[in-house]
Amino acid sequence: MNERRARLSLCLVVLAAVIGALAMPGCLKRRDDPKTDAEVTRCTSCHGDANRSGDYLRRAAPPKDLMQQSTPGYPGVGAHEIHLNASSTHAAVACNECHVIPDAVDSPGHADDGPPGDVVFGALAQEGYRSPSYDPATRTCQSSYCHRDAWAVWTEPRGSNQACGTCHGLPPAAPHPQSDRCDVCHGQVIDANRHFIAPERHVDGVVDYVAGDCKICHGSDKNAAPPLDTLGNANFSAIGVGAHQVHLSGGMNSRPLQCKECHVVPEHVDDATHIDGLPAEVIFTGAALAKDHSPAWVESHATCGGTYCHSPSPGEMRDSPVWTQDKQLDCSSCHGLPPALPHPQSSNCVSCHSAVIASDNRSIINKSLHVNGVVNLSVNGSCTNCHGGANPAPPLDTTGNSQTAAPGVGAHQTHVRGTERSRAVPCNECHLVPQKVLDPGHLDSALPAELTFSGVALAQGAMPEYVNGTCQSTSCHGAIFPNGDPSGGTNTAPTWTRVDGSEAACGSCHGYPPPPPHPNPGNPCHNCHANMADDDLTFTHPELHVDGIVTFQLQ
Repeated sequence: MNERRARLSLCLVVLAAVIGALAMPGCLKRRDDPKTDAEVTRCTSCHGDANRSGDYLRRAAPPKDLMQQSTPGYPGVGAHEIHLNASSTHAAVACNECHVIPDAVDSPGHADDGPPGDVVFGALAQEGYRSPSYDPATRTCQSSYCHRDAWAVWTEPRGSNQACGTCHGLPPAAPHPQSDRCDVCHGQVIDANRHFIAPERHVDGVVDYVAGDCKICHGSDKNAAPPLDTLGNANFSAIGVGAHQVHLSGGMNSRPLQCKECHVVPEHVDDATHIDGLPAEVIFTGAALAKDHSPAWVESHATCGGTYCHSPSPGEMRDSPVWTQDKQLDCSSCHGLPPALPHPQSSNCVSCHSAVIASDNRSIINKSLHVNGVVNLSVNGSCTNCHGGANPAPPLDTTGNSQTAAPGVGAHQTHVRGTERSRAVPCNECHLVPQKVLDPGHLDSALPAELTFSGVALAQGAMPEYVNGTCQSTSCHGAIFPNGDPSGGTNTAPTWTRVDGSEAACGSCHGYPPPPPHPNPGNPCHNCHANMADDDLTFTHPELHVDGIVTFQLQ
């Protein structure tokens, strides 16, 4: 009963207010009367304030409402003032954006029912195919373009001092770019400090933005790549910044990469996958995929895994450097020095890659040919590209050594050139000599080079081998003597790296003379061996000595 009485009392109050308003001078008079139809008094008989500045519509807007109330807590008053007045964040909203403006007092929909007034949204609130509505129970405008999905309570206006993000996200949700640097794209409306410089262009149904230059959102005057990233970060440690500039410049050792090798470069700012949220998509193309690599960006580790760029050698997978660590990469960062097998096990890079690297085997002289997905070889077929000098035999060896103490050098020249007491030994008696640089058995195993004995080393049924720096069981050095007889040599397994003449003196390979059953020791050598001079020390034909054949001539 009490509730009914309260409702009845409220209705009577409203009815009295309406009757009172209608009874005001001029309310029901003809609107074509010049005295009552003046711009000063038009519509203000029932609501608004005739003493206010502006046109008749501005004067007619609450406060005051039909009940002559002027505080926003009354629905008839609410946020009229904020909407109708331009502010630091928006332009004035026209009355017809929320109401149908009647031609006359008795126009349909105007005064033919009780309050609240009918809310009929205009084009602005419906922008973007929205279907706005006003809920009198919650006193909110819902789903309007003006307030987006925010429930702004009409009777609780908070003025124009609301922070950005009240009506839309800061930044708005994807596909809007996920950057809160509004001025980058909307610089005609708002500045870097989020102060509106053209509030009349805000909430006006048009999104004012500048597009077309990538550097508007990221990059700098230098280029379009970060820094700055889309969030305004400039530090290398920010994942949106990282090693962008190193890749674009190539650094000290690599060619400059193009943006499209890691990202889909859009033709238009609103292309699919461009501004649909962070982090940016990494889509690899080009060199990263070379040699059947399957690269992938692992954001949690900030690394590119499985790329050719940072792990080009077959059989040698290397971790990519961390994107956000400012670290200079050296020659061994991405591949071994030398790379793992089957790459030649030599660090004399210039011998095969002279178009790319300098003679110091470290400095890149043509970055466009490095980390490009192609192995650029400049091998002319000469053995001396990798080893040797005056002839193909070391020195130099494949690692650049020139001292005989290095196993790759040793007694090569003594063997290849021969001496006054021995013939010159062909390379193929100790090594498999390739027809081409990349033939099997040449460069496809780790050092030391393989020894494949043939010819004289195998004479007399010898089975030679290279062990601990010495050639053992060879016919060459007397370990095996004709007919199985003892040679009497004092050093039949000479040390390869001792090249001072002591390893091959007379008597080293066989006795001087050899022991029985060799003929009487008192018989001069030249009596049986025609290549010996009368002094029994000088060889007249050294090419016939250590050739696997005993050359003799009985006198």
